[in-house]
Amino acid sequence: MMNSFAPRSLPSHVVLWRTAVLALFATAGACSRDAHEAPAAAIPAPPGEVRLAAGSPKLAYLEVDTVGTRRERTVAVLPAVVAMDEDHSVRITSPVSGRVTTLLARSGDLVIRDQPLARIVSSDLAQAASDQVKAVAAARQTAGALARAQDLFNHRVIALKDLEQARTDDAQARAERDRAQLRVRQLGARGESVEGEFVLRAPFRGTIVERSVNPGSEVRIDGGVLMTLSALDTVWIDASAYARDLPQVQPGDRLVFSTEAAPGRSFGARVLRVSSALDPQSHTATVTAAIPNPDGALHPEMFGEARVLAPDTAREPVVSTTALVTQGAGTVVFVQEGPGRFVRRSVTVGEDDGATAVITSGLNLGERVVTRGSLLLAGELVR
Repeated sequence: MMNSFAPRSLPSHVVLWRTAVLALFATAGACSRDAHEAPAAAIPAPPGEVRLAAGSPKLAYLEVDTVGTRRERTVAVLPAVVAMDEDHSVRITSPVSGRVTTLLARSGDLVIRDQPLARIVSSDLAQAASDQVKAVAAARQTAGALARAQDLFNHRVIALKDLEQARTDDAQARAERDRAQLRVRQLGARGESVEGEFVLRAPFRGTIVERSVNPGSEVRIDGGVLMTLSALDTVWIDASAYARDLPQVQPGDRLVFSTEAAPGRSFGARVLRVSSALDPQSHTATVTAAIPNPDGALHPEMFGEARVLAPDTAREPVVSTTALVTQGAGTVVFVQEGPGRFVRRSVTVGEDDGATAVITSGLNLGERVVTRGSLLLAGELVR
């Protein structure tokens, strides 16, 4: 007996037709899924343009700045060195001869006014103190003798010439006393000094820049500098200017000093003076400027570079030199024309002082230019 639910056999041409229809629908469905699942093909960037997606990590390496003008221009770039402010520096010598027993300050120490720097055993001081004692005693004796002579003269016991001699002796004794006391004061002796020991003191607040004496050293009045003291809250910048730069540098000009010893910092100052004669060895004139140094970042003998600035009235576009990329015989920059869109632009560079460059053609004021990461964008174009 046949099963009534068994599939009924179909003609072969019907089976082939049904199979073809199913295959067509399957292909159409697959194509539809692929069209929805595959991303749209990216539109290629025009030549000379770099496009970075919003989340691209490369954007973190880029810095963009607005093209503007400058208020000052660099008229000279000079080698320079930090020097002590000579108006607030002193080379300390010893006013007495003797031997250093104790050294109380060393190079780099910050000292205050009247702070002891060294103790010196000196026969000069002992002699001066002895002379003072003798002179004071002699003046006291002649003052008494004058008082007695005056009394005797009033009672007609002695002649006038004897009174005048007493007055002369008293005047000479007082002069010698004053001289001896002045000598002791010049030596800087204080009440706390032991007999014959001279205390060398700081004349003002400052830093011991250099020391050329040690404990046990013998010193003389004309024996040279023992210590150099300078107030380093202000320092000088001594820059060397060749003859060609001198017409551009005048007292009062603004100067900016930079040094590798203080990376990322610049120090502004005003030119104090320009030497009137050239150094016979280097054939340069010295340009001196005073720079405030409250944090002590600058130390004498630091080398660096001084840029002398003058007002700039031109309204030409100026960019940082870090924005410039040399390509072949020309120079290009990358202009930001939208989020993640950077277009290479050929420019003509005029005056370049090493920090900023004047663009004589190719850029307009107000445009946005890449100042850091230009080489990265240039590398993207050659991929």
